[in-house]
Amino acid sequence: MCAGEARDIGNVDFTNGENGTVVTVHVSRSDDGMYTVHLMPMCDDDQIHVELQRGKDLAVIEPSTSRPV
Repeated sequence: MCAGEARDIGNVDFTNGENGTVVTVHVSRSDDGMYTVHLMPMCDDDQIHVELQRGKDLAVIEPSTSRPV
């Protein structure tokens, strides 16, 4: 995640039943107006399933198809 000013980044922590953080989600806006969603899992990779939903479309992001940058 790139550093930015406080007004450019939003953070939300999602917790489990024991009040432990499962994932932190950051949303930032770049100078070109694009939004980037950053997922920071605090659990094992096999416990995370990512879906991008747009209207009736659904994109599933699987660990086996993603690539590190």
